[in-house]
Order: sequence, then C-alpha cells, then structure tokens
Amino acid sequence: MLNFRPRTAENYRDMNRWLWVLLFPLVVLPLQGEVLFSGLDLSPENKLLFQASVDAPGYDLYGTLFKADLLQGDIQQLTFFPEELLYLDKIEVLQFQNRFGVFRSDRDLGNITPLPDFPAFVNGGPIQTGKLNLVGASPDGNYILYSENSSVAFGNLLLYNVETGKKVTVAEDLEQSLKGPSVSWSPDSRFFIYAKGGEIFYYSLEQLKDSRIISEEYRSLGKGNIRNVDWSKQNDLYLLDGSLVYRIISAEIFTRALYAELFQVGDVVGKIPFSFDPNFDSYWISPDGKKILLNKGGRNLFIYYLEGDDFLTTGETRSLPYLFLPRNSRIKSVVWSTEDLITVLTGNIEKGDLKSEIFRLNLRTLSTTLVFDEKENPEVQEIILSPNEDLIALVMSDSVIINKYESWTIKKTLTHPGAIHALWRTSNELIIAGSTCTELHNISDGSSRIIALSQPGLFGWEDATYGILVSQEGTPYKFDRGNWSEVSTFDIRDRAVSTEDLRVYLEEAGSGSYQNMVMVRDVQVYSTDQLFSFPPRSYEPFPEEDEVVDDTNFIHGSRIRRREVALVFNAIDSVEGLTEILTTLREYGIRATFFINGDFIHRHPEAVTEIADSGHEVGSLFYVYFNMTDSRFRIDKDFIKRGLGRNEDDFFNVTGRELSAIWHAPYYFVSSDIIEASREMNYIYIGRDVDPLDWIVPKQGTSGIYLAASEIVERIIDLKKPGSIIPIRIGETGRNEYLFQSLDVLINGLIARGYDIVPVSTLRERAK
Repeated sequence: MLNFRPRTAENYRDMNRWLWVLLFPLVVLPLQGEVLFSGLDLSPENKLLFQASVDAPGYDLYGTLFKADLLQGDIQQLTFFPEELLYLDKIEVLQFQNRFGVFRSDRDLGNITPLPDFPAFVNGGPIQTGKLNLVGASPDGNYILYSENSSVAFGNLLLYNVETGKKVTVAEDLEQSLKGPSVSWSPDSRFFIYAKGGEIFYYSLEQLKDSRIISEEYRSLGKGNIRNVDWSKQNDLYLLDGSLVYRIISAEIFTRALYAELFQVGDVVGKIPFSFDPNFDSYWISPDGKKILLNKGGRNLFIYYLEGDDFLTTGETRSLPYLFLPRNSRIKSVVWSTEDLITVLTGNIEKGDLKSEIFRLNLRTLSTTLVFDEKENPEVQEIILSPNEDLIALVMSDSVIINKYESWTIKKTLTHPGAIHALWRTSNELIIAGSTCTELHNISDGSSRIIALSQPGLFGWEDATYGILVSQEGTPYKFDRGNWSEVSTFDIRDRAVSTEDLRVYLEEAGSGSYQNMVMVRDVQVYSTDQLFSFPPRSYEPFPEEDEVVDDTNFIHGSRIRRREVALVFNAIDSVEGLTEILTTLREYGIRATFFINGDFIHRHPEAVTEIADSGHEVGSLFYVYFNMTDSRFRIDKDFIKRGLGRNEDDFFNVTGRELSAIWHAPYYFVSSDIIEASREMNYIYIGRDVDPLDWIVPKQGTSGIYLAASEIVERIIDLKKPGSIIPIRIGETGRNEYLFQSLDVLINGLIARGYDIVPVSTLRERAK
C-alpha cells in the first residue's frame, strides 16, 4: 500500500509544513542495511518502476521489480523470486514465498498475486530480512499455517483460511523454526500435528469448523517434537516414542489424546533396536506401512521390517541393508515409491562448498544381500518423483535431469540456468523455478512457457506504448495483463525521474533494515512524502559511553563504534552439530571464530581441516580440556606455554595451517599466570561477556538455571551489546535440545537489530 498520498485538496493544507522540509532537508548518514531500492523510472502517466534488492541467506543478492501507480495509490509486484515454491495439486495453483510476501497463481499458473489479508510488501508490510520464515500450506490449499513472532525465539502459530481470510491462533509461545512451522499435515487436510515445549499436539479442522476445539492440554499425544511423527498416505499417524513405533488411525486421534494418561497412544506396530532421539534422528515409513527407514544420528541409515511382537522369530533371519555416511553428511530428502524402490539424497560440506550424493535401494531384489547403490550425481540439489512414479527430476545448478525412476537412465535434460526448485504439475508437466525465471515444461513434446520472472535484469518503459519491458540474459519480455511473454525487441525509453506533476528520488535511511527510501515530491502543491512506510522496527541505539577494552584479556570490543558481535564456537570433544553450523554460516556468508583443543584435533582431524578450509578463524582451546582450578594440578606459565605450543603443532600437522594467536582456557578460567604466559607467547587471551549457559545439562540441581535452546537465544539477545563475544558449544552433551540447532534463529535476531557478525580478530582490531 502506498504511503504517498494521491493529490487532493487536503494536500494544500500541509504546504507550509512540507515547504520547511524542502528548505531544510534532514541529513541522514548511510547505514549498512539489507534492502536497497534503485532503478527509479517514471512514466509520463506518473507510473513508477523501481527495484528492491535484498541479500537473502542461501540465495545471495536478488532484485524484485515493482510498479507504483502514484495517482491511484497502489503498488504491484512484477517479478517473483522462488525462495520457496509449492504446487497445490488439489486446487491446481502455484504458491510462491519470498521476503516480499506469499503469492498464488490462478489455475492456469498465471496472474500471480499476493494472498489477501496476508503480510506482503505491496499491502503495506515490511520486507523480511535474514532467513525466510516459511509458511506451511495444507495439502488441499485451503489453509496456511505460519508463525507470527512474539519475540526473537518464540511465536504464535496462526491458521489462515485462504477463502475467508479468517485467522485463528492455534497455539502461543512456540519455539521459532526457520525450517518452517513445526507442523505436519495429514494428507486429507483434516488434521495437523504441531510441537511445542517438547510435546506433540494434534489440531482438528473438523472441530474448528464445528467450534468445538478443546483445550490444548487434552490434545497432547506425548513427548517429542515434529520428527517423532509421520503420516501414511492412508491418513494414519505414526509416532516413534523411544524404541516403539505406534500407529494411530486418524478417526481415533481425539480419543487417544483424551485418554493418553490412561493408556498408550496408538497400537504398537513395530520396534527399533535404538532409542529414538528427535534432536539428531529421523525416519520414514514405507508406503505399505510395513517397513521403516531409520536415520540414526544423521549418518546411519537402517531398514527394518515392522513387527508388533518380535520376542519370537516369526520368519527367516534377514540380513538388513545399512548405509554408513560420513559425519559431514546430512540427509536432504528420501523418495520411497510404492514399488519399494528407495532413493536417498544426502548433502555435505567440503572445503566450504556444498556437495551431494545419491544412494538407491531396491527392496524387491531377489538378492540375499540388500545394499545401497551409490549414483554419481555430485551437484544435485533436489529430487522429485513424478505422480505416476515413472520419472524422477534431479535439480542441478544449471539444469534439471529427468531420469526413468526404475532404470535410472536419462530420459531428458532441461537447461535452466540458476535452477532452484522443480515440481511436477502432472506426470508429463514439470515446473522449474530458478534465479532467472519459472517455467512450465512439457516432457513429451519439449515445449515450455514462462510462468514468472524471478528477477528483472534490465528494465524500463517501452518507448512506443509505455508497456513494461525486461531483458533477462539477452531475452526480452513484455508484461501484459498480469503475465510475461517473450517479444522480439527491447526498445525502452530513456529513464526519467520527473513529470510535470511529480519528481521521484532516493534518500538514504539510517534507522532500520532499509538502506534508502523512495521519495515522491509533488511539485504542484509543494509536498513530499515516502512512497511506503519504513519497517516498524528500528535498530537498537548505541550505548551513550564506551567501556574500557582490555587487550590482554579481551572480553568485548568497542560498545559505540560499530553494531557488531563475534560468534565463537568451542570444539571440545564431540562433533555433533558441526555440519549444521558450517552450513548455516555459509548460508549467511558469515566468517566466525572457532576454538579447538587437542582432544578434538586427535579425534576429528577431518572436521578440523573442514573448519580451516571453510575460511573461519581458528584459535586454541589448549591442548587438553580440564578444570584448571583443580588443586591436583599445578598451572604455571611453563605449563601454559607447553600446552599452547603442543596444540599449535598438532593443528599444523593436521591442516598444514597455523593457528591464530588467540586462545582461551577450558571453562574460560583466567589467572595472572595465564595472562603473562599469553603475553610472552604473543597470544591474546579471549574471554566473553555473554554466557549463554548452553553447557548446562538437565540434571538434579540445575532446574533453576537450565534453559531450553529458544530461551538461550532470548537470553543472548537480551545480554548482548555492541562488541559482545558470544560462545556456542559444539557437540552432544546430554541436553534436551541444543543452541546450535537454533543458530539461524539467533543470527536472524541479531540481523533484525542491525548487528553484523565478525571474527574475534576483527572485533579486536576495530576496538583499537
């Protein structure tokens, strides 16, 4: 919605006020933001083209084209970058989501418009910064679930009725997740499951329609999170609790939840030989409901046949398939056909770059030994099975390969530079979306058509008719009646910023995530206004005074020079969480600081090499990790020097690189001998000014200080200041959940408050 007011008689009453603005404009200093407006081009009819550029984690910088009718008072979005894309086959529409809003096409995949009553930039909403907060659409497309922030790490789960525009609050104070709401829809859209506070709940759409939603406490299905549940195509709910696999028929969900305290929720249909840990484990149920694929710890894949009672052997002894993945791998997606052919796509990070591997398993084989077969596809981003299961689409960075699913032979290769997503519309039609455009391809005849442009490229007003033209990588397109079509020429008029009535210009901004603002000046009535509103949140102010910085025991940087903090990752013994950390830092383009001790180097040399190869700063966490306050040990300067020197040598022998001359002792212990030894070795001791308490595990005596991961994020946001050093522990320590699993939520919270994230050495240099 335009903030600029169309010209009326009332504008003249404000002439004196705006005359003062014209004569004495405010001086705004430039501030690093995340949204930059550019490309102003005003037509003689007072219609304005402009571009908004954003730096989106995982997608880099992209632009979006808008048209503003300055006389009618509205803004139209013309390009749609597919940060998230869904095809809702029940209603045959395509749904886009990016930081400008949520949009849907018509049934012909054209005329893409924002969802009514849903937050969107063209309807007056702010442009989202940081990683996108995803929404979840019901399979029938009639509802959308999304989280509305109540704080940095918590939000309210809202259910939006697309047809009526009505919103219902499902639950309050859910832990925020930037991987989408922690919900799982039933295939028939009658139920969804959501997780909150380590507990699983159901929600019934039929109960909502009849206005008989019962209290949340009576809708609990037990402990766990959304990884504990899975739906079958028959709308049965599977729940993995400990080592038991339960199945709940959807018609019995209400009864099972209501009497959960009296008897078990569901029927036991199988058992696994491990206790399921939803922090690191996941699973998939076969289409026939008789088998389970278990992902243990993110790297161990097992196939088990589900048997409700396994006390006695009920058949021949089986040798079951097993896949052991490298520690840097994570399972991205699993395809399991009704013919029991499984395809697993894994992703890993190597020297800072993302790689992929594909493994296939045919459970129908007559061989006595079932094995996962690895396929050579190192650059696959997504795998998508066609509705009839005959074909599978492999999304690459510059194309989409169509394979026959059973034989895994190539049927067709579709070129698409910057490909991001692929979705099957039918078993013969494939939607491909990328950084330049979204297209619909016919697999049989090879034809294709443009659905949407993702970015504008070159743009302007057509010289003859003042239509809108865009040139994407040399191909010209024209916008007409809500859609883009390819044309033969790109003949645009010279760019203009004024007409007889109006002038437009850009003014630097300094209070939030917008680097500048589009201004509209009415030369007839001497009024000037913003085209749209600033985001409601401004950046946090700096403290009035700086604090003394101790360079020998560096615990924080300057409080007043820059709005920046350092994230410090302590690698002590366990490697769990490292892949997620490195991937998240890569998505945001952040260079962080890691402290590594000798035990970690000895146990995980390849992980240490990956940290170094990813370009992060690496300091020393001493040679051994122990409590230096223990009276059994004599800690003097010579001991400190030998420990630091030994760690230097071990790090060099593993990586071929030198450690940075920064360190801190185990548990951040500091003494005069430590500081003196550091000085004599030209090391800088790095402390901290924020203790997140992520090292505390739930046990007797910690109930008052143990915090859940989301609560830790809130604590950090409350305690941090400009120049803060924020430590995060890597590895499994016995917590119920881990801070590194909410790293993106923490980073988003810092970005929203205007903070840059830099290595400790940068923080120190800028404090001098």
